[in-house]
Amino acid sequence: MTAAVEPQYLRQLSHELRTPLTGIRGYSEVLEQAGPLTERQRHMLTMLNSCVHRLDSLIDDLLLIASVDAGAYGLVVEDVDLARLCEHAVRAHTAHARPGEPAVRCADSAGSCVVQADPRQLEHLLVALLNHATGCFAGCAELWVGTGGDGTGAWVTVTVTGDADEPAGIVGLGLAVVRAIAEQHGGSVAAGDSELRVALPRTVRPSERVVVRAMRRPR
Repeated sequence: MTAAVEPQYLRQLSHELRTPLTGIRGYSEVLEQAGPLTERQRHMLTMLNSCVHRLDSLIDDLLLIASVDAGAYGLVVEDVDLARLCEHAVRAHTAHARPGEPAVRCADSAGSCVVQADPRQLEHLLVALLNHATGCFAGCAELWVGTGGDGTGAWVTVTVTGDADEPAGIVGLGLAVVRAIAEQHGGSVAAGDSELRVALPRTVRPSERVVVRAMRRPR
């Protein structure tokens, strides 16, 4: 498939994949409003909604990886407070968490965390990072999300408290998305047995295949 055809194909693929998910989400809302639910029924409905949300995220991940490979990836950059974006991502993740997943908490920020980045893509990075971490560190009690910064850049860390079922690694679709977005911003990803770390420069240093447009704020 040529790069010229790729964007149109990706939009069609997104539509085809999301159509059945929209139907499932709609029926789930009908069931929730149908009447009083037992505890077991409410648990099953929570699991269903969580799975729909996860599949929606996976579609976004596949499309992003394909767009990067096709050279159709672009950034619209502005100043972004990484700490505030992390807080928002943690709240959103917690709202859709499946029963039994590790609790995700935000640690206090260490230093200024303002970076030049595409806020939508950075939010996508954080969603993928948290989804990957809760899967890899499934046996731990909690995950702590921390942010920090120095003169050259800022970073996000996801740290385990307790023992994990398996160490994290640079594997899987979720972390592939994290790495792709970080590298397009000129950043990097590192993984250890108990920590994931994403480092970003203060000023975006994109790869040659990325078009960067600065966001112009209204006066």
